[in-house]
Amino acid sequence: MKLRLLIVCAFLLLGASAYSQEGEVAKLEAATKDALDVLYGVKYSDYTKEEKATAVRSILERDYDLMIMIRRTLGRNWDPLSPAEQVQIKELVTQLVVRAFVDGVQGVERPSIEYGELVMITDKRFEIPSVVTFPSGKVINVVYRFGRLKTGWQIYDIVVEGVSVVSNYRQQIDDHFRKGNGAELIDKLKKLLEEGNLDESIRL
Repeated sequence: MKLRLLIVCAFLLLGASAYSQEGEVAKLEAATKDALDVLYGVKYSDYTKEEKATAVRSILERDYDLMIMIRRTLGRNWDPLSPAEQVQIKELVTQLVVRAFVDGVQGVERPSIEYGELVMITDKRFEIPSVVTFPSGKVINVVYRFGRLKTGWQIYDIVVEGVSVVSNYRQQIDDHFRKGNGAELIDKLKKLLEEGNLDESIRL
């Protein structure tokens, strides 16, 4: 699964930190609408790409704790990082996924999304399936996995066409840390952002 495709799909339907699983589908719909309105709404038509990215990030962070997936993605590699490295990596990864989201879904027409029924896995986990249809006709199945945390129900993983976003990224991060370190990862993330070439072949 290509990295950009995973990022785009992963952040098409962000949202939800309610203390009850009831209404989570509606929360996802609202978060999606707000984010896509920034990219397609008349109100934001004069915004630059950078300004749209900032607005989209505000929406995502309003409804979703990005740190949960970042920590799960880093896995055992998180704790050995220095506090300064942790702060930088969190910020750079957030910028990267927001940029990829904006670049990936921005076009002439906005994608449409259909949500399935909430599926309880255990009393502490459930999933919400969805189907994303792009203007080109491409259809992608996305499943959002929620876990019950102290802050309420939060998304802890997203499965795109059967591929776990967290597992996919964690494998890349693990591969990096077999020979690299936190400083080198920070340099790599900065380079990706500076190049701005977030095509589907990008890997960390």
